[in-house]
Amino acid sequence: MKISIEHHDRDFNVSLSSKEGTQPFLTIKGCRIVDGSKGPFVSWPAKKMESGKWWSHCWGSELFNAAVLEAYTASKPAAKPKDEAWQARQPARQDEDIPF
Repeated sequence: MKISIEHHDRDFNVSLSSKEGTQPFLTIKGCRIVDGSKGPFVSWPAKKMESGKWWSHCWGSELFNAAVLEAYTASKPAAKPKDEAWQARQPARQDEDIPF
């Protein structure tokens, strides 16, 4: 089985296929990695009910969750340093020279 990760800011999708290069037979959207008291873990999609309790949409075994966490870590895009990220959001200056 091949586990593929598709990153979307803080969330990610987990896709399962029979082997590399084949179409996924299952995709779980809206997963997250959460830093818990015992270390990071996969937070599967859930919905908060009127009672205040959370209802999980899916569940993964410890071994599967570990494999997803490993695939996530291996595919995680490199974070830009803060200065680079800030600079990328700034509008381009038309003229660097002050005319006076």
